[in-house]
Amino acid sequence: MRGRPGLSRSLAWFLAAAVLLHFAYPLTLNGQLWALAYTLVYPLVVFLGLRVVLPPGRRLLPVAVFSAVFLTAGFWAVFHPETPLARLGLFSAIVLFQGYLILALLTFVFTYGQRHRSSHGPQLVMAAICVYLLLGGLFGALFGLMEALWPGGFENSLDPHAPVTWQELNYLSFVTLVTLGYGDMVPVGAWARSLAVCEAVAGTLFLATVIARIVGAYVSPPGPDPDDDGPTETDCPGSPGPGPPAGNG
Repeated sequence: MRGRPGLSRSLAWFLAAAVLLHFAYPLTLNGQLWALAYTLVYPLVVFLGLRVVLPPGRRLLPVAVFSAVFLTAGFWAVFHPETPLARLGLFSAIVLFQGYLILALLTFVFTYGQRHRSSHGPQLVMAAICVYLLLGGLFGALFGLMEALWPGGFENSLDPHAPVTWQELNYLSFVTLVTLGYGDMVPVGAWARSLAVCEAVAGTLFLATVIARIVGAYVSPPGPDPDDDGPTETDCPGSPGPGPPAGNG
């Protein structure tokens, strides 16, 4: 992934889709039709996410594969929510896809000062925000995987005897990421608590390191333009022109 013209617009569209995906999940509680409509957001996120991190000639196959996986697993989970295998497939796809996007975006954020000029600063900020949202979704999917494989690791303290839903785990992930913790959704298993602590630490370290990185990128002098072959005589008007060195006499 490289800074380029048009990347700011691609990042803005992807950021909007990520906000819709991670915060519009209560729509799925209004019935199966809304759950199906929400599932259609996944291919949109796949397309916009890969549009950000991949060059134009290498997008078609990954978009098609990930979209097919998300649609298949998503529709399966909507029509058969009680089937653990359907949830496992969907959560696994989310972990793999969002993990890949996080790595690609973080690489862009932390190599920004070495390869790009200051004109790409807004791209850096939007990439960091996208990573933060993707972290919440990634850990929400990891919580879902853990609950599907080993039920009972999480509990809704307001309704302890009810099964935990993926919507509640997504909510738990984001309140853990920002170390808010209302106490209504709690990890009760040892490994569930360990994963929740890991997310809280990751969220805190992300804010500390990435904010420092962004500030450093803005206050440091811009790097050389990759298309610039070096200073010219116009850039250095006082430099001597080509020719033999002047003699003493």
